[in-house]
Amino acid sequence: MREFDAPAGAALDAGQEGATRVLIVADVCVYREPLAEALAHEGGIEVVGSTSGDIAGLEIAMTTPTVVLVDASSELGLARVRALAAAAPSARIVAVGIPDDEAVELEFLEAGVAGYVTAEQPLADLVEAVDAAANGELNCSPRLSAALAERVAALRTVAPRGNGQRKLTRRQHEIAGLISEGLSNKQIAHRLSIQQATVKNHVHNIFAALGLGHRDEVAALIRTSLLR
Repeated sequence: MREFDAPAGAALDAGQEGATRVLIVADVCVYREPLAEALAHEGGIEVVGSTSGDIAGLEIAMTTPTVVLVDASSELGLARVRALAAAAPSARIVAVGIPDDEAVELEFLEAGVAGYVTAEQPLADLVEAVDAAANGELNCSPRLSAALAERVAALRTVAPRGNGQRKLTRRQHEIAGLISEGLSNKQIAHRLSIQQATVKNHVHNIFAALGLGHRDEVAALIRTSLLR
């Protein structure tokens, strides 16, 4: 049976209103426990539990996490991310401890992560990655952002012009344009006078319609005029 630990003194159903619910997946207990303890003291984050090995569907249902932190420092990291992305498609996965290597980072992004921190980044960067992932955003270096833009631009050679235009609704076009301006979901909701949850749904549908996974990719499509 897989181990599942709830934070000390916290019930799984006693959520903090508005907090980002985080589940930690790591094989080593002495890694999980200090990380859970450190994140528990961060405002806006609720650690709902931790588990070793791969997550079972029951555990996902029990915790309904917003963000799943995955120890990706071992050679099994990439396979674990792929398995979790399939098991919990609604959860945002943040890979922890990957090498500071552009090719590896791109590989994890393609596998389904919504964020990552390298082995050398501090806790503060992990907290930022969690917050960004929860808001449908990606914190990455300018170097990686450029690489993502190049990959999206390459789609123009295989995707007919106007394809995105046929797939997106008027509102989705409007939101895609605001994403390209660098606005967060909260800022878009304020600009359009709609609920943040509505914006989040639109962003999810934009990603699905265009076969993309990150806001930077949408912005790159706008810049290359593929959606215009």
